[in-house]
Amino acid sequence: MRERAGAMLLAATAGSVDLLALTVLGGAFASIITGNLVTLGFGIGAADAGRVVPVAIAVTAYAIGVLIWRFLPRTVTVPLLVELALLAVVAGGLLTDPGVWGRRILLAVAAMAMGGQSVVGLRLRASTTYMTGALATALTGDLRKAGPVLLQLASLVAGAAAAAALMTVAHWAAYLLPLAPAGLAVACLTGRTATARATPGAEARPSVR
Repeated sequence: MRERAGAMLLAATAGSVDLLALTVLGGAFASIITGNLVTLGFGIGAADAGRVVPVAIAVTAYAIGVLIWRFLPRTVTVPLLVELALLAVVAGGLLTDPGVWGRRILLAVAAMAMGGQSVVGLRLRASTTYMTGALATALTGDLRKAGPVLLQLASLVAGAAAAAALMTVAHWAAYLLPLAPAGLAVACLTGRTATARATPGAEARPSVR
């Protein structure tokens, strides 16, 4: 149960980080690589460097995050603490008004954190950053088992909605928001093994020890 709660908190983290990435970090997703690749194709076809550069940064940094997290301890706690540290860097950087290239650097940091979170999601056997395949698999399989995926999607939307709402009243609070669900996820998952059942669409992996 705590693993499922942790996964939902991580999905909310991804939603809030993607909202910030889209609105203040250059207009690319930090975690939704498929959408980024479509935007990349748009930018290439239209010869629009303004679209290509942030997307290329986000996709590259996400991939680097995945590769780095593969070599972190095969638990969930240490990788999540590293993610939390990177999100703190993003929040701190945004609070200083970093300028165009500073924001692109922060976009890379955010995307790296989301790449790492994707690795953690695989260890938890839950989708926390990429939902399209999980939703399609859930809806074409046993609908009685689709609940976890729908909860993950709802958490993603809730994270994005909360960040958007805060952006209208206090930018600084929106910048700090991802730290809250990520920190709670660490609290939920510290000392736990990834024993939650695989959610539809998530890659099955052995339990984390």
